[in-house]
Amino acid sequence: MKSTVAVSPDFSPDKSSRFYLVKWFNNLLKTSFEDVQEMGSGACHCQMMEHILPGSVDLARVRFDAQNEDDCKHNFSLLNEAFNKNGIARRLQVDKLIKGDFKSNFEILKWFKGFYTANVKSGEYDPVKARCSQLISPIEVSPEFVRTKVRLFPEDTGNLPHPYTKKWKDIFDWADRSPIGDHYTYCSSCKSHLSTSSRGLADLRRHVETKKHKKRSGLMNRQVAELLPCSDATLRFIYNRCYSGSAEGEEVSRRFARHKLGMEYPKNITSACQNTPYCLYIYGGVTSGDEETVSVVLVGFFDVESSSHCIRFLEALQTDGTGDQTASLVVETLKKFGLSMENLVAVYFTGHGAASEQIYWQLRELNPNIISLGGLFTIADAACRAGIKELSNQAQEFIVDLHAYYCSSSDGNENLKSIFRSDIKEQSVPFYLNISCHRFCELLTKLLEAWEDLTLYFSTCQDNGKKPKSICSQLKDPKVKATFLFLEQALKSLHSFQKKTQESSRADMLLILEEASSLLSTYTSYFLDPHAAADILKDRDTQILHEKKFHLPSSKLSLGAKTVEDFVKNSAAEALPLLKEEALSFYIALTGCIAEELPLNETVLKTIAMLLNPKSMVTVTEEVVGGLATKLGLCNSPDKVKQLTRDFLQYQLSQKEEGEENVKDGCTVGSPEKNLASVLQDTQPTSVFRRLILILLCFPCPSLDTQQVLTEALQRSTDFSFSESDSFTEDECGISLDSVFHSSSNEDLQVFPRRKKKNACLGQKDVPLEWTHCEVRLTRVDELANEFGHIPGENCISWKQEPCRGNFGWESSLRQKPKARTVFQAGGSTWSKPIQLDKVSKNVHDLLEKTSPGKTSPTRGQQKKAYQDGKGFLLEELVWGKGEGFSWWPGVVRPWILESVPRRGMRRVEWFGDATFSEINAGSLRPFGAFNEYFSKESFDNNVPFYKNAIYEVMELASYRCGKSFASASGDNEKELDLMLDWASKGFLPSGQDGFLPSGFQDPSAVLSSSDSALSDYQPPAKRKCLKNKTNGTVITNKTKLEWNKIKECGKSIKDICLSCGLTDCEVQHPLFEGGLCLNCKERFSETFFRVDPNRNQLYCSVCCSVPNVVRCHVDSCHRGFCKSCVNQLVGPNTFDKLKDVDRWSCYICKPSQCKGDLKLRPNWNVKLQQFFATDSGLEFEPHRIYPSIPANQRRPIRVLSLFDGISTGCQVLKSLGFKIKSYIASEISEDAIVVSMVKHEGEITHVNDIRTITRKHLKEWGPFDLLIGASPCNDLSLVNPQRKGLYDGTGKLFFEFYRILSMLRPSEDDPRPFFWLFENVASMTAHDKKDICRFLECNPVLLNAVDVSPANRPRLFWGNLPGMRRPITPSQDDKLVLQDCLEPGRLARVDKIRTVTTKSNSIRQDKSGSLPVSMNGKDDYLWCTEIEQVFGFPKHYTDVNNMGRSQRQKVLGVSWSIPVIRHLLAPLRDYYECK
Repeated sequence: MKSTVAVSPDFSPDKSSRFYLVKWFNNLLKTSFEDVQEMGSGACHCQMMEHILPGSVDLARVRFDAQNEDDCKHNFSLLNEAFNKNGIARRLQVDKLIKGDFKSNFEILKWFKGFYTANVKSGEYDPVKARCSQLISPIEVSPEFVRTKVRLFPEDTGNLPHPYTKKWKDIFDWADRSPIGDHYTYCSSCKSHLSTSSRGLADLRRHVETKKHKKRSGLMNRQVAELLPCSDATLRFIYNRCYSGSAEGEEVSRRFARHKLGMEYPKNITSACQNTPYCLYIYGGVTSGDEETVSVVLVGFFDVESSSHCIRFLEALQTDGTGDQTASLVVETLKKFGLSMENLVAVYFTGHGAASEQIYWQLRELNPNIISLGGLFTIADAACRAGIKELSNQAQEFIVDLHAYYCSSSDGNENLKSIFRSDIKEQSVPFYLNISCHRFCELLTKLLEAWEDLTLYFSTCQDNGKKPKSICSQLKDPKVKATFLFLEQALKSLHSFQKKTQESSRADMLLILEEASSLLSTYTSYFLDPHAAADILKDRDTQILHEKKFHLPSSKLSLGAKTVEDFVKNSAAEALPLLKEEALSFYIALTGCIAEELPLNETVLKTIAMLLNPKSMVTVTEEVVGGLATKLGLCNSPDKVKQLTRDFLQYQLSQKEEGEENVKDGCTVGSPEKNLASVLQDTQPTSVFRRLILILLCFPCPSLDTQQVLTEALQRSTDFSFSESDSFTEDECGISLDSVFHSSSNEDLQVFPRRKKKNACLGQKDVPLEWTHCEVRLTRVDELANEFGHIPGENCISWKQEPCRGNFGWESSLRQKPKARTVFQAGGSTWSKPIQLDKVSKNVHDLLEKTSPGKTSPTRGQQKKAYQDGKGFLLEELVWGKGEGFSWWPGVVRPWILESVPRRGMRRVEWFGDATFSEINAGSLRPFGAFNEYFSKESFDNNVPFYKNAIYEVMELASYRCGKSFASASGDNEKELDLMLDWASKGFLPSGQDGFLPSGFQDPSAVLSSSDSALSDYQPPAKRKCLKNKTNGTVITNKTKLEWNKIKECGKSIKDICLSCGLTDCEVQHPLFEGGLCLNCKERFSETFFRVDPNRNQLYCSVCCSVPNVVRCHVDSCHRGFCKSCVNQLVGPNTFDKLKDVDRWSCYICKPSQCKGDLKLRPNWNVKLQQFFATDSGLEFEPHRIYPSIPANQRRPIRVLSLFDGISTGCQVLKSLGFKIKSYIASEISEDAIVVSMVKHEGEITHVNDIRTITRKHLKEWGPFDLLIGASPCNDLSLVNPQRKGLYDGTGKLFFEFYRILSMLRPSEDDPRPFFWLFENVASMTAHDKKDICRFLECNPVLLNAVDVSPANRPRLFWGNLPGMRRPITPSQDDKLVLQDCLEPGRLARVDKIRTVTTKSNSIRQDKSGSLPVSMNGKDDYLWCTEIEQVFGFPKHYTDVNNMGRSQRQKVLGVSWSIPVIRHLLAPLRDYYECK
């Protein structure tokens, strides 16, 4: 298939100025160029090309920091390649562009702007993320092309506006962005908003010289300079490491240190360490300035309030490197800052060598219970080096000689380069004793891979020296190779452990502890008798290692893997005894080092790991916890042991049920902080168990990289500003927003709005506002007039700002029109009353009338729409309501917009969560204040679609109205929601239920008694949906008002009407019933048709797909519903109420004879439905390339690449169809699924890495391939998931991995080799996601439902180029079509067809009542695993491997394909490939 054709830009003259072009590019690419001549590096051109035509330029190859000619030419070569690939005939004058020629750069930028306009329709693009946050550097212009430089934003002119820019923050640290707009700058020293739109930076320079600023910043600077107890070495270290300015001097460094450490330093650290256990980090040999090194002391502890681990900078010590001095300085530092030695529980060292021991023992004198944890993270390197030293001299000399030859040779052998790389250099000691275990293992692997190539290389080497000959002879010696084969296997456990300590995060600490606890037992099992190994684990007596009587016999000694022993037996059997002696020495040295370096024994490490894991904590015994507490010095008396046991058992019992539920639901283990937050919240501050948990949480965790930890310790939010510019001396008056309405005169103050341009303020003329001499307070008014022209505050109408949209779907419901501007006006207060206030209000009102022609006074008809029937629940009041089939649901009363007068007793309610409306009787509503009575915890916990969103939205609005803040959530929506629910359950204190009533709420009787008063409960109605037709269409404002007989009188038939909204201009025909769908309703239909509730029932109406309140079909194999409006209007009046009384009603699709009136079922609706979803992307593509069938004698076995392979359904289908499979490469990460595939297809499938690690090189090695199949995870695409993240986040973005590999595998147009591919995903995804997938895969999908060939519903979309994909699917003779055919003997199916089987166990239940589909011995029962396998088309016991439980087997089946469907799709390939 051809790629998308690029549209050439319009060649009409572009009159854009160079300033406009630069600004346009800066806004689009988030750059900071000042002139077109600076943009000649080619980097911005490459990114523009990639943005316009995605995939045309590989941004990873672009050199964004290009400064020299070669780098720039490289970028333009990438651009030329992209032009040629897309058929763009544009000549680039590269030499002139690079040198900065103005005309050339100006012309190419204008061309790119036109090219962008012609091809890009969507504005969604993150340029910074696309280039991995790299900056595009401006180039230096060649002298011959230098022009007079005119800045884009001149500093000293008032002709151009100067919005706030981050560059000002670099110059003046106190200059922050103002919340009232970019025309202002906030001074954090003076706490004022400065008007800087006129002169920009000049205004800031003027402000810094004012008395006010000097006074306030000077006071802060004095606070900075005072009481900073850190050493001069600390000041120099922070200054040299973090300061990027140009100012120098002791005062600057001291103020900057205060800026980085915060005003509370060191009181905050001292306070924390007095009340909670802490760990001491000591990083030695850290560079500070020129040739100066310091030892940095940090403090780490667990902050209970934020539930996170904190690291704080304490001091930098300048030492001479000796252990005594360093240890003394560390102890003095702790005493100087007053840190509690009782709370010091652990210490972590790095870079100190022998000095670490002295520091540790001096600290032990102060607190004997301190633990040194540095060894836990360095044990791999130490043990690896200890073992290597015990190798034979021959092996050690070989690797040294090989490295020496690499360093001295000039021919640059590629194998040697890949082995040693540039990070291994010549040193006085053997290099392998100075590199990490991880690096040494990499070296071993590459050496063994290149062994044969190196042997050939040194055999033919032209160098006749002794060293090459010696290396060659050793390469040919099988004992040497066997030694390195043994090393590679023996170091695997150590290597795996080190990778976890280096690459993991705090969330992986459990795995690190568990693996550390097993290291010693792993290596002792290789060479020690089991009883002796147990003694080592218990007592750490390393003498046992050297006693021969405890060693295993030579025949049982492990060489790491059987392949090593086989190699020696086949190549040099006589060397086997010597190799085993060498292996024994290696094991003894390595194991002894592990035993000495491990800070805690195996039992303690396992106990810590279990306590940090909520799943395993419930299995820990009180004796084990008591032993751990005693080891850590917590329990020094029997009373404390009893208290610990009591607290632990109490917590264990309270958490056991919750833990079992989490395990049942498959919850994953998060970070220890999150897992144990509840322990710290539920226990008393004096609890010994609480202290034990705090000790465990303060232990050092990855990553402990020096630079990363220091950056974290110094990246703290500061509570004051630092600026180099605090030395200006001239006095001037500051201009700030605070002083606009202040005057020292006794005369009345006249305020004139600053006139920037015409119509910029309230009116075209400046209107004086007269006030008495008083203090005026500013009140923010978000909207000065409503739809009826009222001034807020007038006639008792009070307004509040609407809440911000949250992340739980607020943008799709209850969305209010954005405020046009924020106006500050003087408001009343307890001060003296202003005179002429009525006049002021009148002037402002008149101005608004002039400037807002669209806002008119309310008509009498509009005023009648308020609810004045005495039934309660007035406008904007929060309520609970209940629809059929749903629990009580939160909503808000909205204005009645369909009738001239609201029907008595009825309310129009907008439901939170999905923004749908209902007309409901006021007697069926309940006040929202009765939260505890109507809130459904079951719906909330079971993730009923939209329910959690609805609760979040209503709580957000209620908390806003009450003025309640949840700032402690720190932006975490889940935490904020928990706080909201807790607030609601306690009665919405302190305001109570009255707090969230709408503004100006009055008792209904008061409203009725005064008909002339303003509508105190009224807020502007929601915006009416305007269903616009094209030029010749009829507009029908709302479906509920349609009268079908009137439509027929106008000459329209039901076929011409959109069945969802009534629009007469239909885009497509309705797939199920006679009638049409307009463009908007078509998109909604495609999104919601397959949307189901937790009971697997269709959530929306099958006719209009827009109303969730439906009557549902009771036929077991059906799931569709029909709303009241559609049934009453299309079938007949009051039909809906009659259907509700019918027992087990069959719908209009299951029983077409019921269709009456205007509801007519299409006879071929099932075909139409498939066609609708096959073409509903709205995109047209070129047909797939058609490959001719291959003669039988020329067919070859098929080669398959399966991505997201699961349990190898594709392989199972191909084998059942008789295909001969030459290779089947499968990418899968689920361990359970991989085990099933390995067992059921033993030796036939090659499993490879995660799809994200597959490269072009891998595909070249494994391929070529004839068939690519895959189905990326659907959980973030399915509309059933309310927390879905969509196609571009979460697991949804894994689709692009399939697309990436498909792009690399597609053959060229001139390649005759047939290549087929298939991609599958869920049918119930959004229309936007579906269109994007179609756009990338360049074809429309086919909808296939497994219910046609199996007993289970499973609608799925398939994209691909397989022959005959769109042919009707028909069952074969072997397909089991009803559930009874799949059941074991003695079991009876209660239904013929079941709903979609997912990974959740409750998906087996069939309806709202939760009935099970099978009956056995008179009792309902779940489907057995063997029966689910039969439903999917698998053989019995297909997943019965590895002792997998029921839930595990259902999980791997729930994400697999249906065998009959895939057989239907792959069967045509028998005409192309060899079959049995």
